[in-house]
Amino acid sequence: MEQQEKFLWLDEYLDALQESIGFMDLSTLQPTSWRHFQPLIAKEWLDWLWNIIGEAERQKVSYTELAKCFEPDLCREHLLFVTEDLKTAKWPIEKRLKVADFFYQLLKAQMPQGDLFGLNGSTKRHSSLAIKQIINEGEFNKGTPEIAREFGKLYNSAYNLGAALYLDFYMGKAVENWGPYDLGNGKILVIKEMRHLKPTEIWPNVNSKCEKIDLLVIYEGVKFRTDLIACHTQYEGDVISGLKEWKIIIDGKSVTDMSIIKNLTQNLGEEGSRQWIYLTELPEEQLLEKAVWIRCFCFDKVCDLLSLDWRPTQKLLAAVKGKTLDEGWRTWKQFTNKDEYNDYWRKIWDPREEFYP
Repeated sequence: MEQQEKFLWLDEYLDALQESIGFMDLSTLQPTSWRHFQPLIAKEWLDWLWNIIGEAERQKVSYTELAKCFEPDLCREHLLFVTEDLKTAKWPIEKRLKVADFFYQLLKAQMPQGDLFGLNGSTKRHSSLAIKQIINEGEFNKGTPEIAREFGKLYNSAYNLGAALYLDFYMGKAVENWGPYDLGNGKILVIKEMRHLKPTEIWPNVNSKCEKIDLLVIYEGVKFRTDLIACHTQYEGDVISGLKEWKIIIDGKSVTDMSIIKNLTQNLGEEGSRQWIYLTELPEEQLLEKAVWIRCFCFDKVCDLLSLDWRPTQKLLAAVKGKTLDEGWRTWKQFTNKDEYNDYWRKIWDPREEFYP
């Protein structure tokens, strides 16, 4: 009974996951999807991740410290990915629950205001006190419709570059939206973080002009929500005229010159287009190997903390040799009926269920 109560959080996670992904046809993702790629390395990947979890325990590193190495969206997304791996590899229930709990504990440490899986439409990494400090620590700039449009272009450029760098489905490494933070009087704060935009560790030739952008926007008369995947956003209201105040920090420096922002938008857009063409033209064998590198890179910070090498092992790289994306896709049962689809995937995602592909 105690064990059952400990993992009741999984019910909220499953609800949030179904709402976020829905009846999505992942076969349309380009150049591939995680359900094509990840079954090919499920066993090897879990061994790699299990080493990280075990090393954290051996070194007695707290979840508070571990959580600093991840962003909430990374933990949410990789909880999804690993629950599918756990069933693909047919790991025993005790190990499945331990791996799932690892990501849950990270999320609890990261999100003091709750809604850990975005089921209620939020991703709030900041406490109420932290938001007050953000509002009070520096002057915000006045918003205009023209500036709002420029920020839309900047975000889209960074988003598209992120998709080209991280295969679209590992976007939690590149883009995340935090909020909505209620400021009263019909105003909300939304924080858009675009990061790891120059990952030369996995793309040596990337030529982005910045590594990280923090865009803080205060809207009036606008509603905002996100879901388990925090680059998914929905707005209700006029985000153009509703932008009242803003602040943008590029690689740690506050910027107010719109010409700098426009030049950065152009650079990220051009780099994203170039990178996407390069990515989509990779031969399948090279694409699979690159996918292994990208997935491992999502854990670079925690590996650094634990003095582990984040780079893929030869065992991981060998796991994709001679395999095809179609082979991975055939792991899963396909459905045309939404109810059957939802029932199947809810059982796959639930580590408590003895249900396998």
